[in-house]
Amino acid sequence: MSEENQRPSIGTKAINLAKFTWQLMNYIRENEGESLVVTDEVYKERVSICKGCEKYDEIENECLECGCYIPAKAKVVLDSCPLNKWTADEETWNERFAGIKERLQEKVDKEKESQ
Repeated sequence: MSEENQRPSIGTKAINLAKFTWQLMNYIRENEGESLVVTDEVYKERVSICKGCEKYDEIENECLECGCYIPAKAKVVLDSCPLNKWTADEETWNERFAGIKERLQEKVDKEKESQ
């Protein structure tokens, strides 16, 4: 395979993914506020499930299965329990992400118009 047709290394792919993730997170933080977190109702339900689980460490407030800090883990819309006691809130995320994509496209369109 010639040099120009070689795929990026795993390291380069990881760097590119990290850059994209950072850009997306910043966009969401700056423009969407709460896009990555669940509602208070879902959060309370998740925490309640965790606190009733045999893998819950009350002293450290973390999961002994995955090691995550429960107050943070339970807030993330796409996170899930490693024991399948609660799942990612994909429906909410899909709705929010559709809105993000739409606004990003509007921004791109406006930039094109101004050129």
